[in-house]
Amino acid sequence: MSAAAAFCRHRAERRIELLDRLVEERNRDLAITQEQASAVQSYLLGLNNVLPGALIGASTSGLVTRANRGAQELLGYPATALSGMPLGRIWPAATDFIRRCLSSGAQVLRDEAEWITHDDRAIPVLISAATQRDIEGRVLSLVFVALDISERRRLEIELRQAQKLESLGQLSAGVAHEINTPMQFIGDNLHYVCEAFEGLRPLLDALPEFESELPARSAQRLRELSERADLEFLRKRLPKSIVSALDGVKRVSHIVEAMRAFSHPQTEKTAVDLNRGLMDTLTVAHNEYKYVADVRCELGELPPIVCNGGDMNQVFLNLIVNAAHAIATRQRGDDKRRGRIHVRSWRRHDTAVFAIADDGCGIPREIRHRVFDPFFTTKEVGKGTGQGLSISRSVVVDHHHGSLSFDSEEGHGTTFFIRLPLHHAPPTSTETPSVIS
Repeated sequence: MSAAAAFCRHRAERRIELLDRLVEERNRDLAITQEQASAVQSYLLGLNNVLPGALIGASTSGLVTRANRGAQELLGYPATALSGMPLGRIWPAATDFIRRCLSSGAQVLRDEAEWITHDDRAIPVLISAATQRDIEGRVLSLVFVALDISERRRLEIELRQAQKLESLGQLSAGVAHEINTPMQFIGDNLHYVCEAFEGLRPLLDALPEFESELPARSAQRLRELSERADLEFLRKRLPKSIVSALDGVKRVSHIVEAMRAFSHPQTEKTAVDLNRGLMDTLTVAHNEYKYVADVRCELGELPPIVCNGGDMNQVFLNLIVNAAHAIATRQRGDDKRRGRIHVRSWRRHDTAVFAIADDGCGIPREIRHRVFDPFFTTKEVGKGTGQGLSISRSVVVDHHHGSLSFDSEEGHGTTFFIRLPLHHAPPTSTETPSVIS
């Protein structure tokens, strides 16, 4: 081999060696890059799954392209069910919102909406939407982050309800005070009239005897005046009318006292006689059930219970009003018989139990799991807010560490049970309720 050929071969081998080394370095760099990309992808995936909310990616046509674990937990769908699903199935207003995102130049849009879960529950959410664009500004896809604001909504409604009840309580207390004063002197005057009539009764009874001893003209005049005044009828009916008026005064005074007790503001937990609170609530709610149902009370002996009496009165009121409405709903059908609301209380070990039962329409099986959901109601629009049972459960469970449950049979009625723990209560042997009214 000539020197020139040997030199060329050496140069070629050197180039091949350099190329092999360059390829090896490139492959090593590529492996590192792929490993870094995999690490970044794993990090982002983990970050998506630990976000305090639901993250959903969607195409511009409204199809779900990806969803994190938070979205699956919030909506109740399995991991593979959301991918490819039309966004409108879980978000009825999605089409309009996507149109806003596509037409807006803003990178992020925020709004409140309701998402529909796998079991058809509506969940209020706060949504932040971001668009992913190419270098020319065209939208490629969208990302939505939704935070469940059910608790915030519930707290807002509870606050508004508390403010409204506080205002109504102050108004009721003022009205009760204003009514109580005139009712006192009405009652005093009626008692005086009753006593005065009893003093006049001997005179009225003696008039027939006096008539026989008077001259004819005077006796005739006395008979005419007695007949004109219908004295015999007044002598028999007037005492009964006065007694009836006194009973009415007593009834008004009882209602006024119940209103004052029911509306008494209370912000701290104290030892409360909840049996008395329950009876006061029945008095206040009398107008709700008097036309549709009779009430039977069996209140057992209970010690004072450490609780917020005003909040518990509101729970009792919600359940009693619901019972009356359930009976009224049943009566609008073929069953017109008068309803019955059965109110009981008793002590079981270290728990006070209250039961409010009705023989109304009952709760359909398919909606029983939603009874305590905020904003859920079966009443007509404008008739119910869907907050009564939700707030009642919050008061009993969250604020008093008790329980609120129910048994229901469709077409036969519902019984709600309130169970409250007894704190520092004296022992008692009462296990079953005793009839008190």
